[in-house]
Amino acid sequence: MAPSRHVHALIITALIFALIGAVRLVTFNIHYFDPFNNGIRDYEITDILFSQLRDPERVDREERIVLVHIARPERAEVARLLNLIGSRSPRVIGVDILFAGRKDAEGDSLLAAAIARNPAVVLASNLAPYDDERRGIPGMVYSDSLFTREARSAYTNFLAGTDRTVRLFNPFITTLTGERERAFGVALAEAYDPNRVGLLRWRYGDRPVRINYSGGYRRFLRVDGRALLETEDEEPLAVFRDRIVILGFIDSQQPDAPIEDRYFTPLNEAYTGRSLPDMYGAVIHANIVSMILDGRYIFELPPWLEALLAIVFTYVNVLVIHAIYHRLPDSYHGVTRIMQLVELFCFFFLVALLFYHFRLKIDFSTGFLALVLAYDIVMIYESFIRKRIPLLNAPDHE
Repeated sequence: MAPSRHVHALIITALIFALIGAVRLVTFNIHYFDPFNNGIRDYEITDILFSQLRDPERVDREERIVLVHIARPERAEVARLLNLIGSRSPRVIGVDILFAGRKDAEGDSLLAAAIARNPAVVLASNLAPYDDERRGIPGMVYSDSLFTREARSAYTNFLAGTDRTVRLFNPFITTLTGERERAFGVALAEAYDPNRVGLLRWRYGDRPVRINYSGGYRRFLRVDGRALLETEDEEPLAVFRDRIVILGFIDSQQPDAPIEDRYFTPLNEAYTGRSLPDMYGAVIHANIVSMILDGRYIFELPPWLEALLAIVFTYVNVLVIHAIYHRLPDSYHGVTRIMQLVELFCFFFLVALLFYHFRLKIDFSTGFLALVLAYDIVMIYESFIRKRIPLLNAPDHE
């Protein structure tokens, strides 16, 4: 008895996913393919939405967060800013600067006194490098103890380096010492609305969270630190009352702007072939805080469901393409290619619309790749594999 068309479709589908698995295994584990790997790993369809399709005019100004730009973080200057801002009753002041070691006695003393005088201050810290042997984060790297005695600290690390796109962050991490640390943005949001952070903790725990970017530094209220210290007008200072204040390097548009603490994000206008990171860490933290306070998280399908959808999608397409191969042999190439293009176009916009309107992110790259390969695998199966296996080569009367 000849195998049914469903059996052929199952075999072809299995061949497609076996090829995809083999290609990924080879390319992602051989350094020769690193440029190719980085291009694949560092690109997502949703980047186009963030980068090109979102209308910046429709993004409302974030009124709860004030960014204070500090070009050169001299400690005496930071101390003066903390005293000035702290006197205007902000909810919390996040200082996205790590004060490692001690420098000049006067500046250090002024900064330590300013931090002690303002209990709303949250200082930046870093997670220590991951320990492969112990399989965890051994601890934290804090500012000098002179400054941390009277202040809270929270880590500013992201799940990316400066050569990769920051899409995720860890809201909470438990170190190998048993301490449960929180991210910088989480600590700031908690000072403003603890209930929102409680929801975040309940929903994600220690799992990574995808950042729902709402805009670059222009989306937030911004003040230049140097200009703030030089002004004698009281009006600019009123902006800090009851708001979240983040001090750090903000403006990334200057040609000589420092590259340190500057990252690629999905908002980068050049979403492929990027050469320069587009956003500083302080602005990323502001986006995280805004997302937490609004509760506008990005929903993601579990990996097993994405895999199941890709398999079903591929199987259905293989059934159709295989039927075209037998019933329209003279038109197989043209009909199949048109069908693939139409499907890719439609599913691309379906994925984009689901993300844009419902914040539902679906990683369907495997399904798209399987659709592209289906044309050739069907031909290989029919002209090479099936003819050499008698059981598969029996007439099927399709």
